[in-house]
Amino acid sequence: MGKTTASPDLLIGAIGNWYNAIVSYDAKKAQMQKALTEQLLRSAVTDKKIQTYHQLVEFRHKIFTNEILRDPLPENQAHVDESIVETDQVLNYLYHLMEGRMAFQRENYLQSLGHYQKAERSIHSVSELERAEFFFLLGEGFYRINQYMHASLYLDLAKEIFELSSRHDERVIACTSLQASIYSELRLYHQAEEFFLDCLEQPNQKPFNRSIHLRAYGLHKERNGMLQDARDYYDEALHTGDQYDTLVGSKTKANLANVLLRLGDCSGVALLEEAEDDMKTYNLVEFTAGNRITRGFTFLRLTFYSLIRGLTN
Repeated sequence: MGKTTASPDLLIGAIGNWYNAIVSYDAKKAQMQKALTEQLLRSAVTDKKIQTYHQLVEFRHKIFTNEILRDPLPENQAHVDESIVETDQVLNYLYHLMEGRMAFQRENYLQSLGHYQKAERSIHSVSELERAEFFFLLGEGFYRINQYMHASLYLDLAKEIFELSSRHDERVIACTSLQASIYSELRLYHQAEEFFLDCLEQPNQKPFNRSIHLRAYGLHKERNGMLQDARDYYDEALHTGDQYDTLVGSKTKANLANVLLRLGDCSGVALLEEAEDDMKTYNLVEFTAGNRITRGFTFLRLTFYSLIRGLTN
């Protein structure tokens, strides 16, 4: 008896159900639909459009699960036919969302926002909850280029939609955490404290998500000169969930190394070297440059201490 072939319509339906589970923040269902899709793919005859749809939804799944923060970036990028994407509004949206997110991971924030603006042209083709996720990513992007008014506007839009869904509590917390960071950047210390503490006091957070908020709180403390507090929150963030071995973890290592060295703790040198090795893997331009500055200041500080010891001996 011959092998049964899955119909293209059945496969498209499975991919669509997978995407809807992701947007609904239903992790269990998303994983089940992913497994079903992969099973159907093994026995289906697919064209380029179906392959593109699958690759883009798979990337969206990696955003949902934070997998893109765990693996080297080149392995996570789908290779799609742009001519196919241009003829389908949802695929066009997902394609530019993917490209925007990849540029964001590489710290090319203006390029990222350029792709998000292209994705926005097709925003009418996706669900309200997917729009909320998109608004959050836009807010995050504008925050990175210090456009705090635009960032706040998009975060408010995202939060308003997320709050209507019982499954999206952690996205509400993520919005609040980013809003706290904006207050911190604007030197509105008390408002930032209130928002950060609200985030960290929320129960039942996934450990990795909580680690992101702990790092943000550490940055807030460092901005305000509270280096010992910053050190403690960076260290806690690194050892919460599996942040240590992720892209975000490599940034936290650099933050912690910088603070340790400013506090006169030479253990920061080894951590800085570890962070630099991570940066080569992820090709992080901003943090690589920042590490060079930290290393330069460290050299000057250690040279100064050596001179002082020489004069006093």
